[in-house]
Amino acid sequence: MFFDVHCHLNDKRFDKDLDDVIERAEKSGVAVINSTVELCEIKEALEFCNRYDNVYLTIGCSPTEFDEAEIEGIIKEIRRNKDKIVGVGEVGLDYYWVKETEKHEKQKKNFRKFIELSNELNLPLVVHSRESNKDVLETLGERSTPALMHCFSGTAEEAQELINLGCLISIPTSVAHSKPRQDVAKKVPLEQMTLETDAPYMAPVPKARNEPANVVSSAKKIAEIKGVDAKEVEEATTRNAKRFFRIK
Repeated sequence: MFFDVHCHLNDKRFDKDLDDVIERAEKSGVAVINSTVELCEIKEALEFCNRYDNVYLTIGCSPTEFDEAEIEGIIKEIRRNKDKIVGVGEVGLDYYWVKETEKHEKQKKNFRKFIELSNELNLPLVVHSRESNKDVLETLGERSTPALMHCFSGTAEEAQELINLGCLISIPTSVAHSKPRQDVAKKVPLEQMTLETDAPYMAPVPKARNEPANVVSSAKKIAEIKGVDAKEVEEATTRNAKRFFRIK
């Protein structure tokens, strides 16, 4: 069994064939954790959990979102559905799309809100960090909050700092062609690693639409990189995902 710990099934690119996508995941032995980043996605995402046996949900908010009503609405929905979801996220910091320093401070303020919420509700935290790993590490460290670092894009050294804080490093399917992610996959211990697609993004083949079943191929690639059996990667990453998200 595999876990795709992070994808976006609400994306319009899945509108026409989501049933087929989920069926392919199920046939490949892949359980799926869907993630929402907008208030308008939540109702449909909850319906997916009822429709598909192998789909779970985290509710989050894009770090590039600054509308207070949207953010408070998402927080309200997390509280309302805390027993139906497996985590808070993705949330975090993004300095790639947001360049202004004053907005970085606003992002950190919003990030802290979701960290506090995850602690209050005792829900796992899923973190987005793009060109912001130093500030993410500092912000998580304020409350010694471990998290799953979704689609990790930093260096192996930054990954180790996060591991020291108790975080898991999630390797996307783009490890198939990304040299920096291959370097991280080589150096991060399997005991601190999970697999994800971030579908429909980060496909093994650049510019193709990604889907959850592809975590099987990335497990094989990581096994090749680390010089271990693919079954070992499967078992370790699934064990980590189940433990982190408290899934039996």
